[in-house]
Amino acid sequence: MSGSRPGRSRLGPVVSWAASVLSAARRAAGRLRRGGRRCLRAVRWWWSSRTESFRTVVRTLGLLVVTGAFSLALGVSTATASSPVGPHMATWSVTLDSTATLDLGPLGSASVDSPAGILGVEVVLGEIPAEADAGQGAVPVSTRALGEALSADGASYVSLASHPELTIDRGVRALVDDGLRRAGLIESIILCLVAAARLAAGGRLRDAVRAALTRDTASVLMTASAAVTVVALVVPALSTSTPRGARIPALEGTPWQDARLSGRIADVAQAYGPRVTEFLADSDAFYASARTNLETAWAASEDLEGVVDVTAAQGRVQDPQGVEAAAEAARTRALSTPAQRSTDPGAAPAEDEPAGTGTGSAAAAASPSGAGGSASPSPSPSPGRMTAPGATGPWAVRDQGRTTVVLTTDLHCNLEVITLAGVLDELAGADIHMDDGDLTMTGSEPEQLCVDALSRAVPPGVERVATIGNHDSASTAARLRAQGWTVTDGTVRRVGGLTVLGDVDADRSPAGGTYQRGGESAVQLGQRLAQTSCRSARSGTEVDVVLIHQPYTFGPLVADGCAPLLLAGHVHQERGMSVSEGGNGQVAQLVSGAGQGGVSLGQVTEDAYMHVLSFDAEGRVLAWRAVVLHPDASVTVGAWQPLPVAGGQAGGAQAQPTG
Repeated sequence: MSGSRPGRSRLGPVVSWAASVLSAARRAAGRLRRGGRRCLRAVRWWWSSRTESFRTVVRTLGLLVVTGAFSLALGVSTATASSPVGPHMATWSVTLDSTATLDLGPLGSASVDSPAGILGVEVVLGEIPAEADAGQGAVPVSTRALGEALSADGASYVSLASHPELTIDRGVRALVDDGLRRAGLIESIILCLVAAARLAAGGRLRDAVRAALTRDTASVLMTASAAVTVVALVVPALSTSTPRGARIPALEGTPWQDARLSGRIADVAQAYGPRVTEFLADSDAFYASARTNLETAWAASEDLEGVVDVTAAQGRVQDPQGVEAAAEAARTRALSTPAQRSTDPGAAPAEDEPAGTGTGSAAAAASPSGAGGSASPSPSPSPGRMTAPGATGPWAVRDQGRTTVVLTTDLHCNLEVITLAGVLDELAGADIHMDDGDLTMTGSEPEQLCVDALSRAVPPGVERVATIGNHDSASTAARLRAQGWTVTDGTVRRVGGLTVLGDVDADRSPAGGTYQRGGESAVQLGQRLAQTSCRSARSGTEVDVVLIHQPYTFGPLVADGCAPLLLAGHVHQERGMSVSEGGNGQVAQLVSGAGQGGVSLGQVTEDAYMHVLSFDAEGRVLAWRAVVLHPDASVTVGAWQPLPVAGGQAGGAQAQPTG
């Protein structure tokens, strides 16, 4: 007994301290409960003192916030959509396993960790669609058509490998759209049920719910339902299963380096990955060099006021001393003979004109009125509509230029050249981007990522107008319109500061052949557009530009002469600018494009042309210039060219590759 007393004496202070702590905790808890009750009474008093209308608004807003959040969560977590992957159509579904998975069927799968936390996505590949125009008078499928279709499929696979972000963005947008639609439907159903319950309760829904919750059965059912819902949503997210597949070292340095591949596709990636990696690396290096060369050549051309052609390679201007000398000579001639140049637009360039400017007419490019410029305005119903009064060429751009247009054509889904076109928009300060058709290769639904690429490349704030070429389809036009493009449709449209007319190409060229879309040939299409332009002019709205894919429509438009500028591509040749006398005035015609096969997958194999045009405040063209991407990644920014004399033709930049 006496031996245990010292232990009790040592524990005594501890027990006393614990008792005091518990007592303090009870007192604190009591104060909190009393404070909570006082706060609750204060809130109730405040709430009861509000007007009935105020309380109704707050309850309604609270209901909308809670049900909206629930509907959005449920809608997004169950979203599904159809969106292309490469040449395939595919089904996209939101999952809650924190993984993005591409299911390739018997070939295996590819997966990466989702950047969206708990939200993942499963993509299941479907079939490669047959020709969209089959059964509509299209050319029957032949071995040639099948070969071209398979080639286009191969290009789609490479585009997927090099730019997966385009496919991902489109698929995610489709899922978001479906999720929002589902959320809206769920929200509508919930609100309808609430309204019906309120009517059934005679306007006393809260009292009815409160009474129901006091019953044990109702409480148990609601608790069980909530538990089942939470388990269904949370358990998949807590899955600890090991993802299938492994990362492939051969894909290091590509957008797919973090993907885990399984099945036969992993073997394919292991075997052919080095080739794909090498191809993508070479393509990236080529277009990185091309972008640098474009920026270098453009900056040098701007410093020289655009009076001579400038070529850049490996990030440096080629023959800078010669370019400077040619520019100085052009300025000297323009300043020394302004009267002659303005009164004699057809004057030939001086004999001592420097060679190597690329156009063969530096004086023409630099003269106030432009050697080879337009003839005097004819006394027609639209006098002087083709060019602004006085000068054309670089000086006119400097003094009168108000609207800058970048023109592309026959891009044929080369995603890198499309990106370069967006860079040109930025450098030129484009007000309008015009695409003259054949943006795609066959116009198939999976190829609409080409439209997505161009829409992303064109800077925000730049107006956009496109015409549909023979390789494009109705789905191409629909995708363009959905992304904010004005698509020519046979009516006069106002785009930026210009009035534009055009229409869908008369022909359709899916894989393997070409056929006429409707009842009009190219010439008949031109006749209809000519009538539209003249009718619009008589009503007081003169057409500034006709944007049409095939130049074979030009004949009737030139004959009537109610539209002063015609733009076309299609021929895969740079034919430059020409001017003809039309029935109501002079008509300028610019026909352009890359060489056949020059704008395809990967690096260009022939010169690829883009153009920049400048217009005055009245919509009259002042000058034009060519921007040329060469097969060695060098870039030539052409001089601002005046319009040639009627019956004449002027070429754009013709500098040869430096390699």
